[in-house]
Amino acid sequence: METKNSLQESIVGKPVIVRANVAGVHAGIVVAIDFASSTIQLSSVRRLWRVYTRDSSGSISDVAANGLKTGSEHSIGAVLPTVTIINPAGLEIAEMTAEAWQSVLKYGA
Repeated sequence: METKNSLQESIVGKPVIVRANVAGVHAGIVVAIDFASSTIQLSSVRRLWRVYTRDSSGSISDVAANGLKTGSEHSIGAVLPTVTIINPAGLEIAEMTAEAWQSVLKYGA
């Protein structure tokens, strides 16, 4: 298993979807992460209000792996330069494929 520092280093700079029980669901590029405080900072951030997946699961993992379902009316917030999420109860962080990240970037463009 990787150490905390190597886990942090391995995810910085990658596109992810973060689910936080208080802050909601965001897609962005990891700038910094502190596992001890469950804090993550993202850049090029979009809040994912309502998104549709290829199947009926509605799973964030499916969006991270396969992108947004084409032809659907997604609800995605404005692009923000950075967002810092502090979620003491823990975060779900799903690394996105390049294709999935592009589907979020292109939606509404």
